[in-house]
Amino acid sequence: MRTTSVVLLAAALPFFTACGSMETGGQAAEPGAIAVATAQITATVKAINHKNRTVTLAGPNGKRVTYKVSEAAVNFDQIRVGDRVKVKFTEAIAVYLRPQGTPPSVGEGAAVALAPKGAMPGGMVATTTEVTARVVSVDAATHHVTLQLPDGRKRTVSVNPSVDLSRVAPGDSVTAQVVNSLAISVEKP
Repeated sequence: MRTTSVVLLAAALPFFTACGSMETGGQAAEPGAIAVATAQITATVKAINHKNRTVTLAGPNGKRVTYKVSEAAVNFDQIRVGDRVKVKFTEAIAVYLRPQGTPPSVGEGAAVALAPKGAMPGGMVATTTEVTARVVSVDAATHHVTLQLPDGRKRTVSVNPSVDLSRVAPGDSVTAQVVNSLAISVEKP
């Protein structure tokens, strides 16, 4: 199990207040919450080394960074100094309760799409991670919940005081699904 999955589950726990029901994998889940964050940046190509497959980009603040470009980027030869590189990162997290007895689990998936050969370079990568942990104990007075993670470890997390913990009981399962996507496109100035 990836450490980030556990960290995301713990960070997401404060959100599992009632926000409507969600359908998950064919089974109805208890009320949960969804949060989405998006960041976008545009950089300018300042230098290219075709032999070493590197490109130097300058961000909006002028800071330059050089990146090694994978062989999977079939349209690397299309990039020119002065082109704009747009990068958009989106993270969506859904947190919800599952019925008692749902076993702890962790799962991951990924999808990749690349621009066709001959087009301007671009592509998209999306990953999905799902972690389900079992509620071991609930301390409503201090707003702490202890979870048992899929690997057997226990972790106590603070829960947002606005969350009604009377709806959470030992044996319940808390699931966090995290989707991260990264889209990159190169455009002529």
